[in-house]
Amino acid sequence: MAYLLDTHVVLWALDKNDKLSSKAETIISDLDSDCFVSVISFFEIAIKKNIGKIELNNKIPLFENHRDPFDRLILSTAFTEKLQVISADGKFQLYNKVVDTIWE
Repeated sequence: MAYLLDTHVVLWALDKNDKLSSKAETIISDLDSDCFVSVISFFEIAIKKNIGKIELNNKIPLFENHRDPFDRLILSTAFTEKLQVISADGKFQLYNKVVDTIWE
């Protein structure tokens, strides 16, 4: 079965929050479940973080010379999913302590 996770469910699952129902936790933890997250959820998270509606343990540092929100979403996705980023954008190297970037 395939599932689309609502934004709050993604946040609760990543945070191992006890608000997550046992049924939802079982589905998300099952390796045979196909769980998806809409790209719009990342926009929702970014907007709510910026307006102070949610607090996150954001491991992606904010550099004064690099505030591109789309790059930050890519970096956050790579961090969360334990992926390496392939990019020619030299600014991604700023985050090499958090996310591996490959180009050369």
